[in-house]
Amino acid sequence: MPSKSTNENSNIISREGLLKLALVIVLILIQGIAFLNIWVNYYNPELRFPYVLKGNIFLMFMYMGLSYIFMILYDCNTISEHRPAILIFSEILSIISCNILVYFVIIIPAAALGLMPFTPIIFLTIIDMIIIVIWGLISYHILKKILPAKEILLISNELNIDEIILKFLRRKDIFTVKEKIIYNENNLNLIYERCNSYDNIVIGDITSESRNDIVKHCFNNSRNIYVIPKISDILLKYSDDLLFFDMPLFLSSNFGLSIELKIVKRILDIVLSLIVILVFLPIWIIVAILIKIEDGGPIFFMQERVTYNKKLFNIIKFRSMKVSSNNEVLPTIDNDDRITKIGKFIRKYHIDEVPQFLNVLMGDMSIVGPRPERKEHVDLYKKEIVEFDYRYKVKAGITGLAQIYGKYNTSAIDKLKLDLVYIKKCSFMFDLELIMRTLKVLILSDNTEGFDKKTQEYIMNNAK
Repeated sequence: MPSKSTNENSNIISREGLLKLALVIVLILIQGIAFLNIWVNYYNPELRFPYVLKGNIFLMFMYMGLSYIFMILYDCNTISEHRPAILIFSEILSIISCNILVYFVIIIPAAALGLMPFTPIIFLTIIDMIIIVIWGLISYHILKKILPAKEILLISNELNIDEIILKFLRRKDIFTVKEKIIYNENNLNLIYERCNSYDNIVIGDITSESRNDIVKHCFNNSRNIYVIPKISDILLKYSDDLLFFDMPLFLSSNFGLSIELKIVKRILDIVLSLIVILVFLPIWIIVAILIKIEDGGPIFFMQERVTYNKKLFNIIKFRSMKVSSNNEVLPTIDNDDRITKIGKFIRKYHIDEVPQFLNVLMGDMSIVGPRPERKEHVDLYKKEIVEFDYRYKVKAGITGLAQIYGKYNTSAIDKLKLDLVYIKKCSFMFDLELIMRTLKVLILSDNTEGFDKKTQEYIMNNAK
């Protein structure tokens, strides 16, 4: 594929960003107009001192701003990175959350804490949902037509290059691997030559020295560079920027969370755990009864896991598998006949994980943190990944970056990288953001997907 000139490539990137921004602005503007109509016709007349034009316009822009914030929280603003169904569903979750907040924080206070009818905000939400479905489908087709899949050159070592290709095969609407080069120290000149023929280059696991040279070459020639980071890259990326002695410095420390953040996280854990346990207690009872009725076995499944500072604790889950000693040893596979009927349902919607809020209350876990692993698995991972212990600077969590973005077939090293990104970025607001995004994961099964038939065929055809 002939490469585009620097200016042409830059113009394409600018057009792509402007198009995505325009589509987001259109959605927010339409939602703002819908809110303005509901406000002016149903809520504003109920006020003792109704707002005039400027006040109404100000409220509309406040609503649009909140709508955009919730779009970011639910990861909806990166519209080209999601499949249509997931994008639409995320937008619907976003607008529902936004409208609930607007009703209790803006509409009711505007009426001096008097009761305001809830029906109009429900009507607004239904209108918003219809708008989102239409907008989502139109946006997907516009982006697909105007922004075709990026053709990429993949450079990596022989051990994991096919694994990387399989990941890109999941999103053929965004990326197409047109060429792969298996890296070795003797083919750098070939790599430079082929990089000049592509606008998008993906660099996988190669030596740091060669990677640096390739990155500089691509940067000098205005190519888009996608780098799969090493552990050290993540530690440096989220370090503190300092300027001393007329030179930049990166400060990367390994002291774990600050005392203040630990206290804030603990308060958040206790409050949210109590809310979840009390609100969903009826569902707990129903699930417990169904588990007991199906085979008469125990309701809960307890297993030893590893948490903060490599401390061992017993994790609590609803039992989803048949009673057998092997169930504690062998991992599950697709269509596993050891899973009970009720187990299939509660695993699909992550209901089996809910009793872990008891672990959070007891202080063994946090709501947000790395996934709690079995000690046997930790010992196994450490033989291959010496940095695996880095993740135990924080408590294990029910949800987290790896739980949200990882899949069942995600490798241990990739999950570790996601955990380290969380640990380095950890903050109260980041925890809230991940909790909000977890709502999407609880309903969608995208993060539980395995390899499909086509990717399995690819493995077989490329097996050596």
